[in-house]
This record gives sequence, structure tokens and C-alpha cells, in this order.
Amino acid sequence: SRDFFSSTGGQINGAWEPRSAGSTLKPFTYLLALEKGYTAASILPDIPSEYVSSAGAYQPVNFDRRCYGPVTIRRALATSLNIPAVRLLKKVGGPRRLHHLLESDFHFSSLEGNGDSYGLGLTIGNAEVRLLELTNAYACLARLGKWLPYRFTSEGKPQPKTVFDAQNAWII
Repeated sequence: SRDFFSSTGGQINGAWEPRSAGSTLKPFTYLLALEKGYTAASILPDIPSEYVSSAGAYQPVNFDRRCYGPVTIRRALATSLNIPAVRLLKKVGGPRRLHHLLESDFHFSSLEGNGDSYGLGLTIGNAEVRLLELTNAYACLARLGKWLPYRFTSEGKPQPKTVFDAQNAWII
């Protein structure tokens, strides 16, 4: 901030203040897909798509506004394509399923409702999350599916909870 000692936001904890997730939630959509039997070589269509909901029509676009036709999950995730991620989220249970994973398994505390309010855009970052909780979810990937609560001291040793398959975490 401009003034650290300001009483109106001078001391903001960037690790705890919710911020836009951007594409950082995409790996968890792909993780859900692997858990349902998809593979890194599964093909997804990267073509213009429209999804209609009570909130209106939603047309995701890729960052470069191009479509690449058939792409593997491996390529879609590696190049952070939006259209295949949204399409895949719809196939693996929609925003409620991803929301449940983030809130129940990874303990994200900034998410609201049950996922419907975010819609399919949840996978491409229309939710705000806390950096501390997001990095802990990524640490769960690094621990091959074992989730531990974040902590700031070395006191105590919590037991890890397995939240997804180690092989799928390794693939992601």
C-alpha cells in the first residue's frame, strides 16, 4: 500500500485477502476428470461453445481468442486453454462438484454458496480465493493427494488426509 500505517487499508495481508483465482483452479478441474477415468491423452474439443443458464448465455474464450480444435487434456492444461476447461467441468459434475472439492477437501473459506453462483466460470477464475489456501491445495498436489492443514509453527504433527489418488496428482 501507499502508506503502511494508514488506518484505511495500510496493512493488508496479501496471503489472506481473497483475490481472483484466475486460471489457478483449472488443475483441480482436470484432477476431477482424472478421478472419473479421463487420462492426460483424452481429447477435448477446443471449439466455440455457448452454455445457457438462468443467468444467461456464457461463451468462454481462450486468452488469445483462438480455438485449436481437438486437444489433449495434457495440452489444454499446459497451455491454460479456457474453453476445454469449461467444457470438461460441465462433464465432470459442474461448478457444484469443483466447489465441493475446493471447499470440503481443500478447506477454501472464501467461497460462497454451493457453486451455482459461480457457474462454469469457476474453473477459469471467477471466484476469489485466499493465496494461503490456494498454495496449500497445490501443496496437496505435491504431496500426491495428501492434504494437511497449513500451519505456522512446527508444533504438533497433524495426520494427512488423502483427498485424491496419488497417481492422478502426479499426472497433474
